[in-house]
Amino acid sequence: MTESKNEESDKTDDAPAMKLVVGSEDEAFNLLKRALENELADRPYHLEFDNWPVLSLRFVGEGYNSTITPQIAEALVELQHAMNRSYARLVRNAANSNVLTKDERQAIEFKAKVDKGSSLITVDLGDYAETLATALAGKMTGTELVVTILGLAISGGSLLAYRAFLSARSQDKKVDQETQQLVEMSAQETKRLQIFSDALARNPTLKASHEDFDNVRHDIVKSVGDANHLDVQGISLSREQARVISITPRTKPEEVQLNGNYRIVKLDWSKDDEVRISLFGSGAEQREFIASMRAHNLTPENIEKLKACEWDRKPIYLSVNAMVLRGAVTTATIVGVEWPKDDDSKVLKAESNQPS
Repeated sequence: MTESKNEESDKTDDAPAMKLVVGSEDEAFNLLKRALENELADRPYHLEFDNWPVLSLRFVGEGYNSTITPQIAEALVELQHAMNRSYARLVRNAANSNVLTKDERQAIEFKAKVDKGSSLITVDLGDYAETLATALAGKMTGTELVVTILGLAISGGSLLAYRAFLSARSQDKKVDQETQQLVEMSAQETKRLQIFSDALARNPTLKASHEDFDNVRHDIVKSVGDANHLDVQGISLSREQARVISITPRTKPEEVQLNGNYRIVKLDWSKDDEVRISLFGSGAEQREFIASMRAHNLTPENIEKLKACEWDRKPIYLSVNAMVLRGAVTTATIVGVEWPKDDDSKVLKAESNQPS
């Protein structure tokens, strides 16, 4: 890793951004450790990546000669989806990548390289990390930027992330001793995993993106198909080993109840059989999401409560059935409307009066 001043970078408090060039996994973890331990100067940073992180996949078997099967293609598409969602969370503060513009999508679109004479596929994620760092410059402190960008780069394309994934997914499987030894983490990797875990604990958004990339890893291992071997980031798995490890299903939405006090941000009455309501919740999480309410629950009394709460900015207690995936609400349905308790109402009212 090299450090130098970048004269073209934006200035914050007259301090030019210091350029940090990361060219290996060793350098990434050394810098991440310094950032987590508050050893970096309180100044802006400009991150550049030199041939790292690079995701490398090799499929060995009959017919695998410059070939991408539908299963491999699906895994690569999921990789792009994970990158899009991570960008949306961090830059646009949105759980869904639908908010991204055409220009944003083009800026973070990767091109997979397939070597002639083999099915070796490489994806350079360095450009993506640099684009994300540029978009986040000025939106967080220099230390936060380093932790976020390096955390995402490690999650998306490091050997450690794949070794940790394979090791975790093998613990509850009946894998043979050879497979256990293959995915077993070294003492150094165990220490690095703790550093990485500290970064995830510091940034819930980064943790959600890591879960996305774990789903990509699942799809990659599952894409072994009829190949004899899959080599991912230098870890060689036989077809049978890959199939056993990939038995665990992808992360699925969790059904939860999000009952509580909410402030109504917007009411959408465009559909005859339901109303869509943009909500902002009180309490520790203060999550914001859109919920629907079906026609049979839209009694005259409930409609008046909803309207009053929107126009008068009053809190309201809602019973909400929801599905949550990686910390984000994917669907939500309101099944009950009540006036809140006095104490909770005061808390939400105080929150709504805070200057924006």
